Amino acid sequence: MTKTGETTMKLIEISPEFPIIHPEPIKAGQIWEVRRQVFSPLELTPEEQQHFYSSAIFDFLNGNAPPRYVIIVTEPQLEIDETPEWQVISVMLLSVKTDYLSSTNLLIPTAISGLEQDLIAETSTVISMLTCNLLRPVGKRLSRKIYDLLLDVGDFEQGFIEKPPTPEKILALGLKQGTINHPEFNQQELDWKTVLEVPVAAYYLYVKAVLTLDETLLLEQLKAEIRIQPVPLSQWFEGIVQTGWQTFEEVFGIFSATPALEVWRGASTTNFPGGEAEISQIETLVQQIQTTEDDDILWNTVATLRQLQPHHSALGVRRVKSINIQETALVLTLNLISRVKEEVRILLEVNSPDHSPVPKDLKVMILDENKEIVLEDTAENKIVSIALQGLQGEKFSVKMITQDDFILEDFNI
Repeated sequence: MTKTGETTMKLIEISPEFPIIHPEPIKAGQIWEVRRQVFSPLELTPEEQQHFYSSAIFDFLNGNAPPRYVIIVTEPQLEIDETPEWQVISVMLLSVKTDYLSSTNLLIPTAISGLEQDLIAETSTVISMLTCNLLRPVGKRLSRKIYDLLLDVGDFEQGFIEKPPTPEKILALGLKQGTINHPEFNQQELDWKTVLEVPVAAYYLYVKAVLTLDETLLLEQLKAEIRIQPVPLSQWFEGIVQTGWQTFEEVFGIFSATPALEVWRGASTTNFPGGEAEISQIETLVQQIQTTEDDDILWNTVATLRQLQPHHSALGVRRVKSINIQETALVLTLNLISRVKEEVRILLEVNSPDHSPVPKDLKVMILDENKEIVLEDTAENKIVSIALQGLQGEKFSVKMITQDDFILEDFNI
């Protein structure tokens, strides 16, 4: 990375105590409801919860979203170093969002599941979880034929078998298959499955750690162990936006603006002539956005064009995420402009949604793929702004830090 010039989430209680062992046997093919209270051998701080979990996860854990279900893939088998309280199993994710049928997301009707609503089985998403984070078995246990077919569909997608089950076989078993892929849904589910995977990673670190190992170090290892999916910024140009990100208008309103977004670094606004002169000016502005190498000129030009034509394609895309740092509600805004040769210019800003001053000790840093600092800026009154550029496929991180708190966001251009 080179320099060229979330409503506030309610945190959930993650219990480090030993959970109650399930009295019911856990069998392959059963459908279980997922517990909304997370049990984990390591207790996560509020900052670490925000690092691992998206706003959609907090909605689920706090009871503000529909229940989630899984199919048991492998039954628990106690390993030598495994305690009964922390048994690991593999499960297949289920979702109530039946609009997202695809070649790998198969519809399971109520007649088969025994539940009150249809579900889709995400056959390519089989993950590990702790049995203590299962709540209760629901519905009917799937037949061996349906269980095997679901695994075969997922195995073909992963390249483990040469031929998938035929559509006729899928229909014969009472299931339904779609034909359209839904990358936005797949991204949402990547975010959601973290709630099950984090306790597993914590468990394996916990049992391997020596008694004298500091818990803070364990949590740092946990962050390194769990692969947090970076936000794929290139998808924003295709209209695919990840959980937790909103349009600028959704957060600030159609006619509102943040100071630096509308006038980069305090430059004065421009009076517009209208008519043919205005059309000519727009063409000049668009050309300048695509060619200038100067950050001040680029983002002042963007601000000027936005006042003339707020939805012009040359303005790129602008998305906002609500964050909470040191008990202060802030917003992180990214404005992306795609240019020639896969170059993307980015204006990153952190400010308060009501334009009040940000914390005085707030520092925003841009980190490269190796987590080395390449750019940084500190709070000056109401906003922190950093302009940067990169190529498609390049990774970077944004670290927002105060004396007592920090947030880390990973991105892939």
